[in-house]
Amino acid sequence: MKFTAAFVAIAAFAVSQVSANASIVRQYNALGATDQVALHNCLTNYRWDNWDGQDCGGRGWFKGSHKYKSPTDCYDACAGLLVQAINQGASDVECDDNEGSARCWMGFH
Repeated sequence: MKFTAAFVAIAAFAVSQVSANASIVRQYNALGATDQVALHNCLTNYRWDNWDGQDCGGRGWFKGSHKYKSPTDCYDACAGLLVQAINQGASDVECDDNEGSARCWMGFH
């Protein structure tokens, strides 16, 4: 019960952190079953640990940028959208955030 309440609180916070300039540019829900709990845990840890190219929750994660100020800001812009995609059963998803000429991207496949 405590885990569920904590998870709901984290998901609600992440949804509230969506940037107006962030968007899902790719989402596939049919590339195999996903462990949603594991993916949510991976996403939570991904804010502080930039493990581009690492596997977590049975998926390969990525994060990158071009002229973007901070990987943490990228996470803050995209986390809510990625939470929604995970909840929808995404097995391959990418979120991009564009801030002027700067761009970041993150997700998993």
